[in-house]
Amino acid sequence: MARFNVGRSTVREAMKVLVNLGLIEVKQGKGTTIINDTLPDQTISSTLKNAPVIEAYEARKALEVGIVDLACHNRNATDLKAMNYYLEIRSAAAKLHSLDAYRHADEQFHEAITEATHNSVITDIYTDFWNSFKDRFGAGFTKTELYHEQSIIHQNILEAIKQQDPHQAVYWIEKNITLLEQTVND
Repeated sequence: MARFNVGRSTVREAMKVLVNLGLIEVKQGKGTTIINDTLPDQTISSTLKNAPVIEAYEARKALEVGIVDLACHNRNATDLKAMNYYLEIRSAAAKLHSLDAYRHADEQFHEAITEATHNSVITDIYTDFWNSFKDRFGAGFTKTELYHEQSIIHQNILEAIKQQDPHQAVYWIEKNITLLEQTVND
């Protein structure tokens, strides 16, 4: 604390970060042990950059299935309003054939679902994943000929979350990703 001129809470938070990175192990009554002296070099970005397309989509599906399931259980009225709002913007952008506005509203809809989990770890992981995923696949996952079909799917995702029906939410999120995966492979 003296060396870096910081308080006890700052040191505790730094120790938590080091534990989460897998660099140290803290055992109550035994102290702290260094278990790894190098940072992991794999990030979501570098992993996705080299991943086969099918594995990237499988990872997306795994994340989003867990996210919609948790959102069904944890969502509140404010979350539902946000999701509905972004779907309305998405729909208006589709009618105007504004691909950039459509993509942006779609991202915000999925971010709103993630926020509805009320889990900051999941939100951070998904944000990192999504930014890397769209860097690699962004051009392929929104095609104008899919506007109508995707709109129905997204309305059904929202309805399932409103009804707190994780089975339906998972069904529709899987259908959405499968549709997108097929267009990338075509």
